[in-house]
Amino acid sequence: MNEAKSDLINVLSSLEAHWHVLEAEVVEINRDIEYCEQCLRKYGEWFNSPLQYLRELKRTKKNKMKEIIRTMESFNNNLQGGKKLVKSLEKQSPVSVLQAPATPAVIATGASVRRLPAAPPTAHAHAHAAARPQMPPSTLYSRPMLQG
Repeated sequence: MNEAKSDLINVLSSLEAHWHVLEAEVVEINRDIEYCEQCLRKYGEWFNSPLQYLRELKRTKKNKMKEIIRTMESFNNNLQGGKKLVKSLEKQSPVSVLQAPATPAVIATGASVRRLPAAPPTAHAHAHAAARPQMPPSTLYSRPMLQG
């Protein structure tokens, strides 16, 4: 769990840092566009091509900034949705009443597979372990992975 939390923090921090770099680059490009426009007026069409290049570069950088913002908003929306789901699940059956599986859960993440540790069994869990249906291991790998 700490590894996932660390990955999330690293990704968000990196996205924020990239956004600030792009923002500074756009400010610099805006200055260059102004200067190039002055040169275009003063010296003629020779500066038209560099001016077009700078405008396209600015558009590309702004689009990357928008993509970063959309991604960070998506992280926030997923977090908020997760919190709402946890609240609704806890209203239905609090975590203290839930039965933990007797064997560790397997989570497939990209090319790697991680095993989550099994929760310590409780007397309540032992009483109902026989009645609980077990998912065959083959179904864990036959389900399609969600694409992000």
